[in-house]
Amino acid sequence: MTIRKRLTLSYAALLTTIIIFFGVVTYGVMRFTMISNIDSGLAETASLIVTNSRILPATQIGTSTPFEIELPSLNLLRAPGVYVQAWAINDGYFEFKGASITAAALLDNPLDPNALGIDHDYFSNATVAGVEMRVLTKPIIQSGSGRFVGNIQVAVDLHTVNQASETLLIVMIVLSTVAIVGSWILGMWFSHRALKPIGEITRTAASVAQTNDLKTRLDWHGPYDELGQLVAVFNQMMARLEHLFSVQQRFVADISHELRTPLTAINGNLELMRMYGADDETLEALESEAKRMARLVNDLLMLARADYGGVTVDRYPLDLDTVVMEAFQQIRVLAKDRDLTVSLGQFTPVRIYGNADRMKQVILNLASNAIKFTPDGGEVIIGLENINDHAVLWVRDTGIGICEEDLPRVFDRFFQSETSRTANGSGGFGLGLSIAKWIVEAHEGVINVTSKPNQGTTFTVTIPVYDDTHTQDHHLNRDAHKRATRPRIAIIRR
Repeated sequence: MTIRKRLTLSYAALLTTIIIFFGVVTYGVMRFTMISNIDSGLAETASLIVTNSRILPATQIGTSTPFEIELPSLNLLRAPGVYVQAWAINDGYFEFKGASITAAALLDNPLDPNALGIDHDYFSNATVAGVEMRVLTKPIIQSGSGRFVGNIQVAVDLHTVNQASETLLIVMIVLSTVAIVGSWILGMWFSHRALKPIGEITRTAASVAQTNDLKTRLDWHGPYDELGQLVAVFNQMMARLEHLFSVQQRFVADISHELRTPLTAINGNLELMRMYGADDETLEALESEAKRMARLVNDLLMLARADYGGVTVDRYPLDLDTVVMEAFQQIRVLAKDRDLTVSLGQFTPVRIYGNADRMKQVILNLASNAIKFTPDGGEVIIGLENINDHAVLWVRDTGIGICEEDLPRVFDRFFQSETSRTANGSGGFGLGLSIAKWIVEAHEGVINVTSKPNQGTTFTVTIPVYDDTHTQDHHLNRDAHKRATRPRIAIIRR
């Protein structure tokens, strides 16, 4: 059974239960009200009859019974349609003493024989000659002596009440049936409309599974409720899958392209060794290409692990100026064979919440690029400032610069502009800036670049300064990250 049918059936069953409950209550209250009104009328009429009745002693009328009961005319009491019987006690037996009943069939027996002899007002339902009646049995007390001498039974036909009750019951059954059927139809319609986005998601997911088209998105024009959020999350998931699939495809293509060159060089050198024997120059070339491939594989492995959260950056309070000075000494060594000026610009001590090894890797990547693309006689300057509670690290060179159209892509993996390829030869893979960008973002920072052809390039790294709250949250963040990188299983309960 589908969710739509289950929801509709559940709501219809609930509505049916509510309708039946209120129907029973309404029917019971209405019938109770009508019977109560009849009882009030019977009680009032019986009181008038007892008040206006006369009890005549036998000495006055010459009968064998101790007394006779004389009833008043009901017309005088303005109580038409009311049946009245008087019964007197004679040696423990009840004798009929009078009636105000026109139907002869109702004269032979008491209206309610089981109620005779009761010394208090008693209401009951009785069937007399096939007619259902509401009967009030009231005691007759002889004035003066206070003696119980008999009963008066006052009754009224319940035909009108029963007919009204049956009519009400029929109306309620018809209306309830219409309401239940209508609720079922409306429930099916509303559930179909409410669950339509889920059906769209199901069909879209099935289409993606069949066609591998990860560009598919759901178009939602409704409110941002639970279904709207579901559609938004689905679209975000599809965008993420498309991005990851694109990265995977690009990774495979790029790694195939980048590995082709060193493998070709290695194969060529091996052929030379096979033909002419090994010499130092050939061995050095093989070693260089092998190291180059190792660097490429290591960089790709780190970026791949970073994509799915497999690499964590363990951060702690860090004096960034100390890291910059250590990196600066290594940079001077890298540039010793070049006719370049490597110097420090504006330098301010600043503390961040970071990782020394990773930050040094960023500085060395940026500086090595600056050295690589700056002609002899140029200058590479490294600076560190504290601006608006942010550590601002910059590396500026006077090199060949970057074309404006290439600036948005400098942090893309394997990207190398034509100018950089010409200047760089085959020494790099275009991964250094991608790694630097990932490290900076892992430090909650941003990295930017400004450049013009033949006017130099400036890379700027901005990272928040150290805050005491980082120390308090460090272990919690690390544990949370570990939990976040574990595979998660979503359990959906219906």
